[in-house]
Amino acid sequence: MHSLRVRARSTTHKPWLLLTLLAVLAVLAGTTLAACSSTSSTTATTTTPEASHSAWVKDTVKLLNIFLPDANSDYYLNGFGTKDGARTVISGEVPAARYWSYTAYPIAAGGPVAHVHDSDIGQTNGHYTVTIAASCTGVKGTCLATSEAETSGMVVLRLYVPVDLNGAGTGGVPLPTITYTTNSGAPISLTQAAGTDTMEKTLDSYRSQHGVLPEVLARNYPPSSPVPVPVVDPPPQGRISSGEGKFNNPDNIYDHVRFSTSRGNLVVSAQAPTYQSDSLPTVNDLSRPASRSPQVRYWSLCIVLKDLHTGTCLRDSEIQFPSGSSRFTLIVSPTCPVAGYLNCLVAGPEPLQVSLSWRYLLPSPAFLPTAFRGPYALTASYVARPA
Repeated sequence: MHSLRVRARSTTHKPWLLLTLLAVLAVLAGTTLAACSSTSSTTATTTTPEASHSAWVKDTVKLLNIFLPDANSDYYLNGFGTKDGARTVISGEVPAARYWSYTAYPIAAGGPVAHVHDSDIGQTNGHYTVTIAASCTGVKGTCLATSEAETSGMVVLRLYVPVDLNGAGTGGVPLPTITYTTNSGAPISLTQAAGTDTMEKTLDSYRSQHGVLPEVLARNYPPSSPVPVPVVDPPPQGRISSGEGKFNNPDNIYDHVRFSTSRGNLVVSAQAPTYQSDSLPTVNDLSRPASRSPQVRYWSLCIVLKDLHTGTCLRDSEIQFPSGSSRFTLIVSPTCPVAGYLNCLVAGPEPLQVSLSWRYLLPSPAFLPTAFRGPYALTASYVARPA
C-alpha cells in the first residue's frame, strides 16, 4: 500500500506572485476571478447526480493559463472534499508521459499540500487509484492525507511531455474519473464532500469560459523599443527556489532570473544536465533512459508573466548546443529568432514580464547538491537590441 503524509508548504510566497495569489484565493473563496478564463475537457459518463464524474478543467499555455503551466505539459484541475471522513477517489489508466502527478491544494491560504508523483502511485495492469482523505487509515492503495481542518480545495493532475502533447494531452488514455464518497462508501457530491459549494462554483466558473485566455494575454501591446546601449547595472541575478508556494509543484526546483526587455535583450548561459528520454524527437544528445540515471527527469526554460501566467518555453530536448558542447546560450527577446543565437524565447509584453524560470523536475539525489550551482548556475547579462 502506498501512502503519503501531508507536505506542509511555506506561507511565504515569491514577491512577484503575491498579487496573483491573492486574486486566485479570492476565486477559491467564491469570487469569480475576472482575469482568468477556463475550459472543460473530456468528461466521463455521469452515473448519478450524487456520484458525479466531474469534468476536468484543462489548463495549458493555450487554454486558461492560470497555474503557471509549463508549455510542454498539460494540467487538469478538479475539486476534492474530505469533510467528516468523506473521500475523493480518482481512478484511471496510467498515462504515457515523461512524468505525471497529483497535488491537492486546500482553499485556505497556507494550508498543507498533499502530493504524489507517478513513481509512488500504486499501479496494477495499467490502472491506478488515488484517494484523498483527511486520514489514510484503512484506505487501500495510494492515499493523500490532507488535514481535518482543510476539507476542500483544488486537485491538479500534471502531465509533462505526454505522448500526445500536441493533441489531446491526456497521455494517450481517457482522463481519470473522480468520485466522492462518505467514509462508508456511499456516493455523494463534491459539495457534500467538501461541506461547501465554493470549489464547485469555482470550477463551474472556469468551465463556463470555454478555454478563452485571460484578456490580459490577448491584449495588443505596443512593440518594444530599441535599446542601443544595454542597462547592465545592476546585473541580473538568479534566485533558486524549491517547490514551495501556493501553486508550485513540490517535485520542481527553479532558478528565476527577473528581467525586463526595457534594459535590452537578456542572455543566459549554463551547463545543461542530462534528462530522461521520451518518444518525442530531440535536437541534442543529452537524453538518457531511466536505466542510465539521468540527472533530472525533465528541465525547461520558461517566461513567467504576471498573475501566474506562462509565456513561451523551451524544453530540454529542444535546446540546441554548439558542436561538442553541453553548455547552452539562450536569448530572451521581443521577437525570435535573433541572429547569432541558437536558442531564443519571446519575452512577452514588457508590462507583463516577470522572470525567466529554469525548471528542474525530480533531480536525482546524486545531482541535487550541484543543481543550479557551479557550471550549472545560470550566468545572465543584457545585450543591446538594435532598431
